[in-house]
Amino acid sequence: MAKILIVDDEDSVRKIIGIQLRRLGHETIEAPDGSQAVEILKTEIPDTIITDLKMPKMDGLKLLQKIRKSYPQIPVIMITAHGTIDTAVEAMKRGAFDYVTKPFNQEDFLNTVTRALGSAEELKKEFQRSRSFLRQEDKIIGTTEEMEKVYSIIERVANNNSNVLITGETGTGKEVVVRLLHDKSCRRESPLVRAYVSACPIPQQEAYLFGEGTKKGCLELAENGSLYIDEVGALGLDVQAKLFETLTSGQYVIESEKRSIEFRIIAASDFNLLQKIENGQFRKDLFYCLNVVPIYLPPLRERTQDIEPLVDHFIKVFAKKFSKTISHLDDEAVFQLIQYPWPGNIRELENCIEFAVNVADGPVIRREYLPPHLLYSGPKLPQNTWAQNRDYLQERLAQLEKVAIVEALQSSNGDILKASQKLGVPPSLLEEKALDLKVYRRPS
Repeated sequence: MAKILIVDDEDSVRKIIGIQLRRLGHETIEAPDGSQAVEILKTEIPDTIITDLKMPKMDGLKLLQKIRKSYPQIPVIMITAHGTIDTAVEAMKRGAFDYVTKPFNQEDFLNTVTRALGSAEELKKEFQRSRSFLRQEDKIIGTTEEMEKVYSIIERVANNNSNVLITGETGTGKEVVVRLLHDKSCRRESPLVRAYVSACPIPQQEAYLFGEGTKKGCLELAENGSLYIDEVGALGLDVQAKLFETLTSGQYVIESEKRSIEFRIIAASDFNLLQKIENGQFRKDLFYCLNVVPIYLPPLRERTQDIEPLVDHFIKVFAKKFSKTISHLDDEAVFQLIQYPWPGNIRELENCIEFAVNVADGPVIRREYLPPHLLYSGPKLPQNTWAQNRDYLQERLAQLEKVAIVEALQSSNGDILKASQKLGVPPSLLEEKALDLKVYRRPS
């Protein structure tokens, strides 16, 4: 289950929350104030953080600021008293996931935690996208004509109020396009609010977007700013209807009260929305309302020219992270990357290079240091003579053997005994083989 950090200066509050969460199987960590929470975060990375607003030494807003700066992938739930709801709303504008008021209803509180944990994966994706889909001098890295077109559209439309619909496969970099659109607009001083509707159950989506009672929804939090709806295709039909009405009228109704709202909407989807329209799962009128400025992000397999500049960047990032001296990939490794179809796009490429930098034992990343699934997806066995095929098989088996040894050593933190147990071979044999392959050094 999840690991959750609870930050509150009241022992009783931490104890009650901890009991409720542990009953659900979650692991909890506790801190009495923001300063201690920051210290904990140096060694522990929780899936979600629950923090009080009013605390000594460092309050919840200052803690939130530090979390958003250093750990943007972690959702933060604020705890507040009724008298500080305005401060909690301000916290959401600054990036908090949601807030709960004291004394809180147990069911509502646990639902909020569940939604936060559900969005944690989306936040991690966002964090990876923001590292993966890169800018250089405020420009997206990419040598292809398709990416130049994307950047040109961003430059032309960022400063107007037209609705934008970003489509493309997962991992292609939608979040960075959203950030560019907001940062280059006249709304950049106002909030950019992210609504991860796919992490929210359909019955709760209306309250999440439009608010409920005194609790503000994402639309109101985005007042005068930008509202980013990630995976808009996951919205229920009733919520789609209300969103369409709001976008066309500039008003929405909450508890019989009509409210005016002004914001820019940027929506994104991995789904084929036209297919969902045909299937009766998405409203045609909402699609055309959102699709005023369409931006399509092509998959990496359709722009292989961008692979090498992205790889060069990732090598620099991870070589620095792991304190290694690595300069480039050899030709065979580059060929393997170019011929691979990249279903996970830039995010998968980034993870691939992180793995390769981890296991490389020299300044050059060779083909065998790439993740095993890339090696298995390589070219099929050549249709040549048996002798040639036999040599090819021997070469491939040697490569796979090396990958298996490297993975076993890596997962065992270099412990020969543990690695040998995983591989089912004698420790002496594994050590001899690993030394021959130059993937292991005896402890000094």
